[in-house]
Amino acid sequence: MYKLSSEPLLNAQQIDRRLESLAQELKACNFDVILSALTGSYIFTADLSRRIATPKLRIAFIKASSYGESDKPNAKVHISGLESLDIKGKRVLLIDDILDTGNTMKSLVEALADYKPASITTCVLLNKESRRVVDFHADFVGFDIEDKFVVGYGLDYANDYRTFPEVWALEEA
Repeated sequence: MYKLSSEPLLNAQQIDRRLESLAQELKACNFDVILSALTGSYIFTADLSRRIATPKLRIAFIKASSYGESDKPNAKVHISGLESLDIKGKRVLLIDDILDTGNTMKSLVEALADYKPASITTCVLLNKESRRVVDFHADFVGFDIEDKFVVGYGLDYANDYRTFPEVWALEEA
């Protein structure tokens, strides 16, 4: 059984400020496509893409799952939605909610490489470097966090807590 931490790890104002600065960094890269790894990154992708906003920037979605209904990631990553991608020769910004063990993002980048984009740049809202089990590092990071199980701002536990505007830690009750 879990409960929310006594206060958010990241409040809505902290997230908003970081999104502003992150968007300025990303605008300079002139991406053709934002590719969002659903479901956890949907809020982050929406908020960030509105700040990057250019007329020709396209948004696409793929589904990547490594947690299921657990608080521990699985080594096997399930990816769907690749078959409909049109990214050949394009500059792709791959967005995910959290970089934990590195398995999901590494698997996504490897799978996307088969579609021959001009480049793949990675961006995550949260980075848990201490949990990394594969050698993978995001190009752009919103926040580095401690090894805590987090929810809110799109992140979930068994599909709960996604709609919270802040990032919270779940603690054992």
